[in-house]
Amino acid sequence: MNYTQKDLGPTIGGMLYKLKMIEAITNNIANSGTSGYKRVIPEAISFKSVLGEAAIHDYTQGPVSKTGNKFDLAIEGNAHFLVEGKNGPEASRLSNFQLNSKGNLSNVLGQELVVIDKTEKDISLAKSDDITINANGEIFVGTEKYGRIALQILDNKPVRIHQGSVESSNVDMMGEMASLSLMLRSFEASEKALGMEASIDKELIEKYGRNV
Repeated sequence: MNYTQKDLGPTIGGMLYKLKMIEAITNNIANSGTSGYKRVIPEAISFKSVLGEAAIHDYTQGPVSKTGNKFDLAIEGNAHFLVEGKNGPEASRLSNFQLNSKGNLSNVLGQELVVIDKTEKDISLAKSDDITINANGEIFVGTEKYGRIALQILDNKPVRIHQGSVESSNVDMMGEMASLSLMLRSFEASEKALGMEASIDKELIEKYGRNV
């Protein structure tokens, strides 16, 4: 059954909306240390999203910092890495990669990075220390091209790959904590208002119900 805010009543509907915002903020805080994480925009949550629709994300660039690890790859621009998921390629901004048991690059979740235009030559990433990845995502072993990282590019603006770097989340912890505090106070106020409504309804029933 599809509910509207009118069906649930203004107070209950408002409380559900605020709970969804609190959930979004706490999820942002929990992922503040996840590389490439893009914060959910609590203020953009509509009543429809409370009932299950996807939230809107803030895709602004997170800070890029050098690590020196040759398999750490940060994206600068509006794009995602393509990684192998259970049902086919998936988009990801995770920056930390490593070689798996098959000698392929995979992220911290174990998802292999999709590499296209792969060479037919017998070149292995696991057997060489001389591995470079340029700004276009092309992978070289020595002077031999191994392949190119597959990207999902979301607009026409430039996209660059930074080898030996990670992108941090774009979550502003101070801002999120302040928003959480305000939203919790607002939720508590709605909770008290709901209690007052229930008390008034009870008094009316007790006063007039017997005469109906």
